[in-house]
Amino acid sequence: MNKKEAQELLDKYAANLCTPEEKAIVERWYAKESAAQPEPIVNDLDQTKAEIWTGLQEPGLAAEERKPRFKLWIAAASLLFMLMGAGFYFYTLRPEPSFIAAGQTGADQLPGRNEAILVLADGSRIILGQAAKGTLATEGNTLISKVDEGQLNYKASVKDSKTSNAIPKYNTISTPKGGQYRVVLPDGTIVWLNAASSIRFPTSFDAAQRNVELTGEAYFEVAVNRAKPFNVAAGKTNVRVLGTHFNVMAYPDEASVNTTLLEGSVKVSTDKTEGILRPGEQAQALNGKIAIKMVDPEEAVAWKKGYFYFKDADIRTVMRQVSRWYDVEVEYQGNVQKMAFSGKMYRNVDILKMLEALSYFNVDYKLVDTRKEKGKNTIVIK
Repeated sequence: MNKKEAQELLDKYAANLCTPEEKAIVERWYAKESAAQPEPIVNDLDQTKAEIWTGLQEPGLAAEERKPRFKLWIAAASLLFMLMGAGFYFYTLRPEPSFIAAGQTGADQLPGRNEAILVLADGSRIILGQAAKGTLATEGNTLISKVDEGQLNYKASVKDSKTSNAIPKYNTISTPKGGQYRVVLPDGTIVWLNAASSIRFPTSFDAAQRNVELTGEAYFEVAVNRAKPFNVAAGKTNVRVLGTHFNVMAYPDEASVNTTLLEGSVKVSTDKTEGILRPGEQAQALNGKIAIKMVDPEEAVAWKKGYFYFKDADIRTVMRQVSRWYDVEVEYQGNVQKMAFSGKMYRNVDILKMLEALSYFNVDYKLVDTRKEKGKNTIVIK
Protein backbone atom coordinates (compact mmCIF):
# COMPACT_ATOMS: atom_id res chain seq x y z
CA MET A 1 0.00 0.00 0.00
CA ASN A 2 1.57 3.28 -1.09
CA LYS A 3 1.15 6.73 0.49
CA LYS A 4 -1.71 7.74 -1.80
CA GLU A 5 -3.63 4.52 -1.11
CA ALA A 6 -3.10 4.92 2.63
CA GLN A 7 -4.40 8.51 2.54
CA GLU A 8 -7.47 7.46 0.52
CA LEU A 9 -8.20 4.65 2.97
CA LEU A 10 -8.06 7.03 5.94
CA ASP A 11 -10.28 9.51 4.09
CA LYS A 12 -12.86 6.77 3.47
CA TYR A 13 -12.75 5.70 7.12
CA ALA A 14 -13.32 9.27 8.34
CA ALA A 15 -16.30 9.59 5.99
CA ASN A 16 -17.78 6.19 7.02
CA LEU A 17 -17.39 4.87 3.48
CA CYS A 18 -15.13 1.88 4.23
CA THR A 19 -16.19 -1.70 3.70
CA PRO A 20 -16.03 -3.95 6.80
CA GLU A 21 -12.74 -5.35 5.51
CA GLU A 22 -11.24 -1.87 5.05
CA LYS A 23 -12.41 -0.81 8.51
CA ALA A 24 -10.71 -3.86 9.95
CA ILE A 25 -7.45 -2.98 8.20
CA VAL A 26 -7.40 0.54 9.61
CA GLU A 27 -8.52 -0.38 13.12
CA ARG A 28 -6.18 -3.31 13.56
CA TRP A 29 -3.29 -1.24 12.26
CA TYR A 30 -4.10 1.61 14.63
CA ALA A 31 -4.40 -0.69 17.63
CA LYS A 32 -1.05 -2.26 16.84
CA GLU A 33 0.78 1.01 16.16
CA SER A 34 -0.70 3.04 19.02
CA ALA A 35 0.55 0.46 21.48
CA ALA A 36 4.07 0.78 20.12
CA GLN A 37 4.46 4.50 19.42
CA PRO A 38 2.51 7.79 19.77
CA GLU A 39 2.65 8.64 16.04
CA PRO A 40 1.63 5.70 13.81
CA ILE A 41 3.48 5.39 10.52
CA VAL A 42 1.30 4.76 7.49
CA ASN A 43 3.97 2.74 5.73
CA ASP A 44 3.56 0.09 8.45
CA LEU A 45 0.16 -0.75 7.00
CA ASP A 46 2.03 -2.99 4.58
CA GLN A 47 3.38 -5.07 7.45
CA THR A 48 -0.06 -5.83 8.89
CA LYS A 49 -2.25 -5.92 5.79
CA ALA A 50 -1.79 -9.61 4.99
CA GLU A 51 -2.34 -10.73 8.58
CA ILE A 52 -5.53 -8.64 8.87
CA TRP A 53 -7.06 -9.89 5.65
CA THR A 54 -6.58 -13.50 6.75
CA GLY A 55 -7.98 -12.83 10.21
CA LEU A 56 -11.03 -10.75 9.41
CA GLN A 57 -13.42 -13.33 10.80
CA GLU A 58 -11.78 -13.51 14.22
CA PRO A 59 -14.40 -13.11 16.99
CA GLY A 60 -14.51 -9.64 18.52
CA LEU A 61 -12.26 -8.13 15.87
CA ALA A 62 -11.40 -4.59 16.99
CA ALA A 63 -14.41 -4.62 19.34
CA GLU A 64 -12.54 -2.94 22.16
CA GLU A 65 -10.34 -0.93 19.86
CA ARG A 66 -13.13 1.28 18.43
CA LYS A 67 -12.91 4.15 20.84
CA PRO A 68 -14.09 7.73 20.28
CA ARG A 69 -10.54 9.02 20.49
CA PHE A 70 -9.52 6.69 17.67
CA LYS A 71 -12.31 8.00 15.45
CA LEU A 72 -11.19 11.54 16.17
CA TRP A 73 -7.61 10.60 15.42
CA ILE A 74 -8.53 9.14 12.05
CA ALA A 75 -10.59 12.25 11.24
CA ALA A 76 -7.56 14.41 11.94
CA ALA A 77 -5.27 12.03 10.09
CA SER A 78 -7.42 12.31 6.99
CA LEU A 79 -7.01 16.09 7.10
CA LEU A 80 -3.47 16.73 8.29
CA PHE A 81 -0.35 14.88 7.23
CA MET A 82 3.32 15.61 6.98
CA LEU A 83 6.09 14.29 4.78
CA MET A 84 9.05 13.70 7.08
CA GLY A 85 12.01 12.29 5.23
CA ALA A 86 11.14 8.83 3.96
CA GLY A 87 8.33 8.30 6.49
CA PHE A 88 4.73 9.39 6.22
CA TYR A 89 3.46 10.54 9.61
CA PHE A 90 0.12 11.71 10.92
CA TYR A 91 -0.39 14.04 13.84
CA THR A 92 -2.47 12.76 16.74
CA LEU A 93 -5.05 14.85 18.56
CA ARG A 94 -4.43 16.39 21.93
CA PRO A 95 -7.06 15.30 24.47
CA GLU A 96 -9.98 17.70 24.84
CA PRO A 97 -8.40 20.81 23.28
CA SER A 98 -9.98 24.18 23.95
CA PHE A 99 -10.60 26.14 20.77
CA ILE A 100 -12.75 29.07 21.91
CA ALA A 101 -10.75 31.74 23.64
CA ALA A 102 -11.96 34.72 25.65
CA GLY A 103 -13.61 37.23 23.36
CA GLN A 104 -14.02 34.60 20.66
CA THR A 105 -17.40 33.91 19.12
CA GLY A 106 -18.83 30.43 19.41
CA ALA A 107 -20.85 30.78 16.22
CA ASP A 108 -19.65 28.75 13.26
CA GLN A 109 -18.35 30.70 10.25
CA LEU A 110 -19.58 28.81 7.22
CA PRO A 111 -17.27 28.04 4.29
CA GLY A 112 -17.59 29.58 0.85
CA ARG A 113 -20.41 28.94 -1.61
CA ASN A 114 -21.42 29.32 -5.24
CA GLU A 115 -21.83 33.08 -5.40
CA ALA A 116 -20.93 35.74 -7.98
CA ILE A 117 -22.14 38.94 -9.60
CA LEU A 118 -22.57 39.27 -13.36
CA VAL A 119 -22.14 42.77 -14.78
CA LEU A 120 -23.58 43.14 -18.28
CA ALA A 121 -22.34 45.47 -21.01
CA ASP A 122 -24.85 48.17 -20.05
CA GLY A 123 -23.70 48.09 -16.42
CA SER A 124 -26.69 46.23 -15.02
CA ARG A 125 -25.89 43.66 -12.34
CA ILE A 126 -27.27 40.20 -11.67
CA ILE A 127 -26.61 38.43 -8.37
CA LEU A 128 -26.16 34.90 -9.61
CA GLY A 129 -26.75 33.19 -6.28
CA GLN A 130 -30.27 34.66 -6.20
CA ALA A 131 -31.07 34.21 -9.89
CA ALA A 132 -33.31 31.36 -11.03
CA LYS A 133 -32.10 28.81 -13.56
CA GLY A 134 -32.75 29.67 -17.18
CA THR A 135 -32.00 32.56 -19.52
CA LEU A 136 -30.72 35.63 -17.69
CA ALA A 137 -29.91 37.99 -20.56
CA THR A 138 -29.07 38.32 -24.23
CA GLU A 139 -26.02 40.27 -25.39
CA GLY A 140 -26.12 40.76 -29.15
CA ASN A 141 -26.69 37.25 -30.46
CA THR A 142 -25.23 35.55 -27.39
CA LEU A 143 -27.55 33.86 -24.92
CA ILE A 144 -26.54 33.94 -21.23
CA SER A 145 -28.06 31.18 -19.10
CA LYS A 146 -27.75 29.89 -15.58
CA VAL A 147 -27.79 26.13 -16.13
CA ASP A 148 -27.03 24.99 -12.60
CA GLU A 149 -26.17 26.33 -9.17
CA GLY A 150 -22.69 27.67 -9.64
CA GLN A 151 -22.53 27.63 -13.45
CA LEU A 152 -23.21 30.21 -16.15
CA ASN A 153 -23.19 29.43 -19.88
CA TYR A 154 -22.59 31.77 -22.84
CA LYS A 155 -23.82 30.41 -26.14
CA ALA A 156 -23.17 32.34 -29.33
CA SER A 157 -25.49 31.80 -32.28
CA VAL A 158 -24.13 30.65 -35.62
CA LYS A 159 -24.81 34.09 -37.04
CA ASP A 160 -22.91 35.76 -34.21
CA SER A 161 -19.96 33.40 -34.45
CA LYS A 162 -19.41 34.48 -38.05
CA THR A 163 -19.66 38.17 -37.28
CA SER A 164 -16.25 39.77 -36.84
CA ASN A 165 -16.93 43.48 -37.38
CA ALA A 166 -19.47 44.03 -34.62
CA ILE A 167 -18.40 46.17 -31.66
CA PRO A 168 -17.70 43.69 -28.82
CA LYS A 169 -19.82 43.74 -25.69
CA TYR A 170 -17.94 42.96 -22.49
CA ASN A 171 -19.25 41.17 -19.41
CA THR A 172 -17.59 40.76 -16.01
CA ILE A 173 -18.16 37.98 -13.50
CA SER A 174 -16.88 38.66 -9.98
CA THR A 175 -16.83 36.40 -6.94
CA PRO A 176 -16.77 37.90 -3.45
CA LYS A 177 -14.67 36.60 -0.61
CA GLY A 178 -16.29 33.30 0.26
CA GLY A 179 -17.56 32.77 -3.30
CA GLN A 180 -16.72 30.64 -6.31
CA TYR A 181 -18.29 30.18 -9.74
CA ARG A 182 -17.91 28.46 -13.08
CA VAL A 183 -18.56 29.95 -16.50
CA VAL A 184 -18.56 28.44 -19.97
CA LEU A 185 -17.38 31.12 -22.41
CA PRO A 186 -18.81 31.55 -25.94
CA ASP A 187 -16.03 29.42 -27.46
CA GLY A 188 -16.63 26.52 -25.06
CA THR A 189 -13.71 27.33 -22.75
CA ILE A 190 -14.57 26.48 -19.12
CA VAL A 191 -13.37 28.81 -16.37
CA TRP A 192 -13.53 28.13 -12.63
CA LEU A 193 -13.28 31.32 -10.56
CA ASN A 194 -11.88 31.12 -7.04
CA ALA A 195 -12.93 33.45 -4.21
CA ALA A 196 -12.33 37.21 -4.52
CA SER A 197 -11.71 36.96 -8.27
CA SER A 198 -13.09 38.44 -11.48
CA ILE A 199 -12.92 37.79 -15.19
CA ARG A 200 -13.78 40.25 -17.98
CA PHE A 201 -14.45 38.93 -21.48
CA PRO A 202 -16.33 39.72 -24.70
CA THR A 203 -19.69 38.04 -25.16
CA SER A 204 -18.41 36.84 -28.53
CA PHE A 205 -14.79 36.48 -29.59
CA ASP A 206 -13.54 38.06 -32.80
CA ALA A 207 -12.10 36.15 -35.72
CA ALA A 208 -8.44 36.58 -34.76
CA GLN A 209 -8.09 35.91 -31.03
CA ARG A 210 -9.76 35.27 -27.69
CA ASN A 211 -8.81 37.77 -24.97
CA VAL A 212 -9.89 37.80 -21.32
CA GLU A 213 -8.76 39.75 -18.26
CA LEU A 214 -8.31 38.14 -14.85
CA THR A 215 -7.96 39.40 -11.29
CA GLY A 216 -7.57 36.87 -8.50
CA GLU A 217 -7.43 33.18 -9.41
CA ALA A 218 -8.99 30.96 -12.06
CA TYR A 219 -8.54 27.54 -13.60
CA PHE A 220 -8.96 27.34 -17.38
CA GLU A 221 -9.81 24.46 -19.68
CA VAL A 222 -9.38 26.21 -23.01
CA ALA A 223 -11.30 24.97 -26.04
CA VAL A 224 -8.83 24.06 -28.79
CA ASN A 225 -8.73 26.49 -31.72
CA ARG A 226 -5.29 26.78 -33.29
CA ALA A 227 -6.45 29.64 -35.49
CA LYS A 228 -7.53 31.78 -32.51
CA PRO A 229 -5.07 31.97 -29.60
CA PHE A 230 -6.52 32.37 -26.12
CA ASN A 231 -4.93 35.15 -24.05
CA VAL A 232 -5.27 35.79 -20.33
CA ALA A 233 -4.15 39.20 -19.12
CA ALA A 234 -3.42 39.19 -15.38
CA GLY A 235 -2.03 42.60 -14.49
CA LYS A 236 1.26 42.95 -16.35
CA THR A 237 1.47 39.22 -17.04
CA ASN A 238 0.04 37.62 -20.16
CA VAL A 239 -0.64 33.92 -20.74
CA ARG A 240 -1.09 32.80 -24.35
CA VAL A 241 -2.42 29.35 -25.34
CA LEU A 242 -4.15 27.54 -28.18
CA GLY A 243 -5.95 24.92 -26.10
CA THR A 244 -4.84 23.55 -22.74
CA HIS A 245 -5.49 23.28 -18.98
CA PHE A 246 -3.81 25.72 -16.61
CA ASN A 247 -4.29 27.76 -13.43
CA VAL A 248 -3.51 31.45 -12.96
CA MET A 249 -3.22 33.02 -9.52
CA ALA A 250 -3.03 36.81 -9.67
CA TYR A 251 -4.23 38.14 -6.33
CA PRO A 252 -3.03 41.66 -5.48
CA ASP A 253 -1.89 40.54 -2.01
CA GLU A 254 0.33 37.75 -3.35
CA ALA A 255 3.98 38.39 -4.17
CA SER A 256 3.86 37.05 -7.74
CA VAL A 257 1.49 36.05 -10.52
CA ASN A 258 1.72 32.26 -10.72
CA THR A 259 0.75 30.29 -13.82
CA THR A 260 0.70 26.50 -13.40
CA LEU A 261 0.36 24.20 -16.40
CA LEU A 262 -1.42 20.84 -16.24
CA GLU A 263 -1.77 19.95 -19.93
CA GLY A 264 -0.40 21.24 -23.25
CA SER A 265 1.90 24.24 -23.33
CA VAL A 266 1.57 27.97 -22.71
CA LYS A 267 3.67 31.07 -23.22
CA VAL A 268 3.88 33.42 -20.25
CA SER A 269 5.17 36.93 -20.89
CA THR A 270 5.69 40.30 -19.23
CA ASP A 271 6.92 43.57 -20.67
CA LYS A 272 10.49 42.40 -19.98
CA THR A 273 10.68 38.67 -20.69
CA GLU A 274 8.78 35.51 -21.63
CA GLY A 275 8.94 31.76 -21.11
CA ILE A 276 7.32 28.53 -22.33
CA LEU A 277 5.74 26.19 -19.78
CA ARG A 278 5.45 22.42 -19.96
CA PRO A 279 3.11 20.27 -17.84
CA GLY A 280 4.12 20.30 -14.19
CA GLU A 281 5.86 23.67 -14.43
CA GLN A 282 4.92 26.98 -12.85
CA ALA A 283 5.87 30.47 -14.00
CA GLN A 284 6.24 33.03 -11.23
CA ALA A 285 6.13 36.58 -12.59
CA LEU A 286 7.49 39.29 -10.29
CA ASN A 287 8.66 42.80 -11.20
CA GLY A 288 8.64 41.94 -14.89
CA LYS A 289 10.85 38.87 -14.44
CA ILE A 290 9.70 35.25 -14.83
CA ALA A 291 11.04 32.29 -12.86
CA ILE A 292 10.02 28.81 -14.04
CA LYS A 293 10.18 25.79 -11.75
CA MET A 294 8.77 22.29 -11.39
CA VAL A 295 5.88 22.05 -8.92
CA ASP A 296 3.15 19.67 -7.82
CA PRO A 297 0.19 20.90 -9.95
CA GLU A 298 -2.22 19.42 -7.40
CA GLU A 299 -1.23 22.13 -4.94
CA ALA A 300 -2.19 24.87 -7.41
CA VAL A 301 -5.60 23.42 -8.37
CA ALA A 302 -6.62 21.95 -4.99
CA TRP A 303 -9.11 24.81 -4.52
CA LYS A 304 -10.96 23.75 -7.68
CA LYS A 305 -11.28 20.22 -6.32
CA GLY A 306 -12.63 21.44 -3.00
CA TYR A 307 -9.71 21.41 -0.59
CA PHE A 308 -6.77 23.37 0.76
CA TYR A 309 -3.34 21.93 0.02
CA PHE A 310 -0.17 23.37 1.54
CA LYS A 311 3.46 22.37 1.19
CA ASP A 312 5.85 24.10 3.57
CA ALA A 313 3.65 27.21 3.57
CA ASP A 314 4.10 29.91 6.20
CA ILE A 315 1.21 31.07 8.39
CA ARG A 316 0.54 34.20 6.33
CA THR A 317 0.24 32.19 3.12
CA VAL A 318 -2.20 29.84 4.80
CA MET A 319 -4.26 32.63 6.32
CA ARG A 320 -4.55 34.54 3.03
CA GLN A 321 -6.38 31.54 1.59
CA VAL A 322 -8.47 31.16 4.74
CA SER A 323 -9.39 34.86 4.64
CA ARG A 324 -10.58 34.70 1.03
CA TRP A 325 -12.59 31.52 1.41
CA TYR A 326 -14.27 32.25 4.74
CA ASP A 327 -14.55 36.03 4.21
CA VAL A 328 -12.82 36.96 7.46
CA GLU A 329 -10.22 39.53 8.42
CA VAL A 330 -6.86 38.34 9.77
CA GLU A 331 -4.76 40.28 12.27
CA TYR A 332 -1.33 39.42 13.64
CA GLN A 333 -0.24 40.42 17.12
CA GLY A 334 3.30 40.32 18.48
CA ASN A 335 6.01 38.09 17.09
CA VAL A 336 4.14 35.34 15.29
CA GLN A 337 5.97 32.03 15.47
CA LYS A 338 7.64 30.98 12.21
CA MET A 339 6.63 27.52 11.06
CA ALA A 340 5.92 25.56 7.89
CA PHE A 341 2.56 23.94 7.20
CA SER A 342 2.02 20.89 5.01
CA GLY A 343 -1.29 19.13 4.60
CA LYS A 344 -4.73 18.90 3.05
CA MET A 345 -8.12 19.91 4.34
CA TYR A 346 -11.52 20.03 2.72
CA ARG A 347 -12.90 23.52 2.12
CA ASN A 348 -16.49 22.59 3.00
CA VAL A 349 -15.89 22.59 6.79
CA ASP A 350 -16.82 25.55 8.99
CA ILE A 351 -14.04 27.85 10.10
CA LEU A 352 -13.79 26.49 13.64
CA LYS A 353 -12.87 23.08 12.27
CA MET A 354 -10.28 24.71 10.02
CA LEU A 355 -8.76 26.57 12.98
CA GLU A 356 -8.94 23.42 15.06
CA ALA A 357 -6.72 21.73 12.48
CA LEU A 358 -4.22 24.59 12.61
CA SER A 359 -4.12 24.36 16.41
CA TYR A 360 -2.33 21.03 16.10
CA PHE A 361 0.60 23.02 14.79
CA ASN A 362 0.47 25.10 18.01
CA VAL A 363 -1.01 28.15 16.28
CA ASP A 364 -2.26 30.58 18.94
CA TYR A 365 -5.45 32.13 17.59
CA LYS A 366 -8.87 33.44 18.50
CA LEU A 367 -11.93 34.12 16.38
CA VAL A 368 -13.42 37.46 17.36
CA ASP A 369 -16.91 38.66 16.48
CA THR A 370 -16.28 41.99 14.73
CA ARG A 371 -19.30 41.88 12.45
CA LYS A 372 -20.76 45.12 13.85
CA GLU A 373 -17.51 47.02 13.33
CA LYS A 374 -16.18 45.40 10.13
CA GLY A 375 -19.09 43.46 8.70
CA LYS A 376 -17.18 40.21 9.18
CA ASN A 377 -15.38 38.19 11.86
CA THR A 378 -11.68 38.58 12.58
CA ILE A 379 -9.08 35.89 13.25
CA VAL A 380 -6.32 37.09 15.56
CA ILE A 381 -3.02 35.22 15.26
CA LYS A 382 -0.45 35.64 18.05
